[in-house]
This record gives sequence, C-alpha cells and structure tokens, in this order.
Amino acid sequence: CEPDILIADEPTTALDVTIQAQILDLMKELQKKLGMAIILITHDLGVVAEMCDDIIVMYAGQISERGTSDDIFYNPKHEYTKGLLKSIPTVQDEKQRLKPIGGNPVDLLNLPDGCPFAPRCENAMKVCLTVNPVELKIEGKHNSRCWMNAREGIENETLTKKQVEEMYHGK
Repeated sequence: CEPDILIADEPTTALDVTIQAQILDLMKELQKKLGMAIILITHDLGVVAEMCDDIIVMYAGQISERGTSDDIFYNPKHEYTKGLLKSIPTVQDEKQRLKPIGGNPVDLLNLPDGCPFAPRCENAMKVCLTVNPVELKIEGKHNSRCWMNAREGIENETLTKKQVEEMYHGK
C-alpha cells in the first residue's frame, strides 16, 4: 500500500515522549519515502511546529486562521490563535503563569450568530457578536476570519471600505 495521503488524527495523544518521537519520525520517513502528504489533526502545538509546513486553526468546526507554520507561530492574526499560543508553557521562564483562554467553549449545536469565538474573545467588538466574518487574506497563504483584521486593514489602508462591506455581507 502506497497512499498519496495519510490522515493522522491525534497520532501522539497519551504517548510518552520517547514513543511520540518515534511515531513522528516514522511518519516523516514514510512521507519522504512515499512522497505522500500528511494531514495531521491535533491539539498539540509542539507536534504541529515540528511536523507541519501549512497549518489550519479551527474553532467550533470552522477555520479561524490558515497559513504557513511561520505565519501562525510568529504572526498570528486571529484572537483564538493568539490565545492558543499564549497558553503554551515556555522553557525560559519556569515561574511564568499559563494564560488560559477565558470563558467556555460554545455549544456546537447552538452556535452564536456572529463569530463563534466572540463570547470568549477579550477584543470582541459589536460586529463580532452579530456577523460571522469571511476569511480575509492577510498576505501570501495567510488568511484569517476575524473582524480585528478588517479593522487593522482599514487603519493601515490595505483594505477598502467596499471590501469590508463585502465581508460584512458575506460576499
């Protein structure tokens, strides 16, 4: 069997670090040997950083942000992505307190009208609570689905008022 694609859903969950490293090495070896793509579904950002060239961050079943590994880890644009990255412990400061994302996850059977992350977002604006934004191109492969990016785009003149209106109306 020589698949073109391997879909790995939480391949390292509940494994000790030695076995985890062996599994990831095996996946990389197979990828190189067979020339296959890997779709990795995981909540482990350490594994993501080690394995992924391109990343899609999802919240409540929808894409919040997508981009290269560098885009996501060094220039996150969606407030959920920023929250995830702030919640990762660092080796430099052992006494640093983790910053969890506040609030509770939304009920997937009863999603809010606007952005599903808005009830937990520290920077939510009125529009976030009523209108779910479309993906906004940041640069290159980097896209974000966040009204904060539309605001930023207007302020630095990379977005026109017409483009924001189209986002608002879902075009």
